[in-house]
This record gives sequence, C-alpha cells and structure tokens, in this order.
Amino acid sequence: MTQQVKTLEKDLTFENPLTDIRKILWINIIESINDVLSSIQIIFEQIDLVKVSLQEIEKTKEEIGGKHEEDIRLINFLNNRNMY
Repeated sequence: MTQQVKTLEKDLTFENPLTDIRKILWINIIESINDVLSSIQIIFEQIDLVKVSLQEIEKTKEEIGGKHEEDIRLINFLNNRNMY
C-alpha cells in the first residue's frame, strides 16, 4: 500500500507533466526551425541565380559595347512592328 501511495504521489507531482510539455515545446521549436531553414535555403539559391543573371547581363552589355544607337533603332523598330 505504501508503495502505491508513493507511486501515486510521484504521478501527481508536476515533474512528469512539465517534462512532457518541454518535449512538446522542443519538438514544435525544432519543426519551426526546420521550416525556416528550408525557406532560407531557397532564398540563398535565388540570390545565387540573381547573381548569375546579373553577370550575364554585364557580359551581354560588354559584348554590345558602343552599339547603343543600333540598339535603340532596333528596339524602336520592334516596338513599332508589334503595335500593329
């Protein structure tokens, strides 16, 4: 009987429920961190893609060089052609 009373007293203490609550909280925190990390990884991948795109734009600008007048005429021609 004494053993049962001790067991019941132990179960009635707040230690077990608090431990369970801590476990649940940490599980939720870890899940949230994992969600955020995947989003951060995607952001870094997009940043890398933007860098590559900017490099390609600069490379194309260098290839075009001093052909700005030709570019403007071609753009105007294409714009006028697409209007009709």
